[in-house]
Amino acid sequence: MEEFLEKRAEEAEEAEDWQTALELWKELAAKNQEVSFFVRYGSVAEKLERWEEAENAFTQALRLEPTSSLIMENMGSLWAYRTDKGEADSFQTAKQWFLHALKHERNARLLTHLGATYVALDDNAAARDTFEEAITIDPDYEEALYNLAALDEKTNPQRSVELLERAIQIDPDYAIAHQMLGRLFQRAQDLPRAEYHFRRSLEIDPADYWSNMYMANLLGVQGRNAEAEQVYRFATSLHPEIAGGIETFARFLESIGKDEEARKVRTQQP
Repeated sequence: MEEFLEKRAEEAEEAEDWQTALELWKELAAKNQEVSFFVRYGSVAEKLERWEEAENAFTQALRLEPTSSLIMENMGSLWAYRTDKGEADSFQTAKQWFLHALKHERNARLLTHLGATYVALDDNAAARDTFEEAITIDPDYEEALYNLAALDEKTNPQRSVELLERAIQIDPDYAIAHQMLGRLFQRAQDLPRAEYHFRRSLEIDPADYWSNMYMANLLGVQGRNAEAEQVYRFATSLHPEIAGGIETFARFLESIGKDEEARKVRTQQP
């Protein structure tokens, strides 16, 4: 019976039927009192933003296995993403859970989670040290490379480029790394390489708002106004609630003499 329920729960997750998956993992956890079932239950509850339920599931898992670094990591991630508590307190709690987890196991993934939490807490020095340690442990951990590159984007763009190029060698479909490379190359006035990386990021994720906005801006800078307008129109249709994007598009239209179109764009803003 348990094997049948577990198979159904996994199939529900694969189909992104989160509510069914939640109910099945909850039932399995309650019946069997197994750590793995509580972790799966908590992870699905987190996807559904049922924060207290997720916390309770991870707490039950920790009761069964008090020294599990993985469960502590899951608890830290929950606190880093939950939206039902104050942001500063949530990140501080996440940091403590990640630090607890590191007492039992040090790996690149866990250190990268901790580093991202330090960034959220505006402690960039601690974040840098943590990402550097992650890369020392696993030189091919692309998320640590990306996060370290993000810290260097404004202050050391050359190193940022080197780190990002390592990341996309490891994972050629790392869309957000291509996006950042596009920004860096555009700032360096290397427009062909900027366009290449923006296009790669859009091949991987065609509906990414920011990649579309950056591409539209790049096209506009090159005087490819018809293409730029098309991409701006698509990007702002994805997120019409982002006022800054609407205003950017309207100003672009004004810059190419389309004042009436700019007025329409502004009036269509939600």
